[in-house]
Amino acid sequence: MKRLILPLILVAVLGCSNKQVEQLAIETADNARISITAAENVGARDVAVSEINSAEEMLTNAESALQSGDVERAYRLALRAYLHARIATEKSLAVRQEAQVQEAQAALGLRQQATEEVFNNLEKLKTERAAQKE
Repeated sequence: MKRLILPLILVAVLGCSNKQVEQLAIETADNARISITAAENVGARDVAVSEINSAEEMLTNAESALQSGDVERAYRLALRAYLHARIATEKSLAVRQEAQVQEAQAALGLRQQATEEVFNNLEKLKTERAAQKE
């Protein structure tokens, strides 16, 4: 009797864990799909093409693995797709922020130049005024 119960418990535990992995794979694939869309919304297609393409390919492979019943592979691929999409998003945001920094530096340079011109004009006016007083 004990020999029969132990394999039944083992089968039940393995069956439950497989369902949990399947649910996790489905949720991770959904998160990957959402992350790919978010990456595209921030312009990742222009900046991180390889990451977006990798993410989409991995997501497609994850969905195929899920349909064929290979839930562990589906989970791993979905997770990798999610991570590639997040990397693409972060790269896109970094490029955008770098462009904003360069734009701000250029504006600062122009303002500094204008300030120097005003300062030089002020010094010139002071010199002219001092010369008129003499």
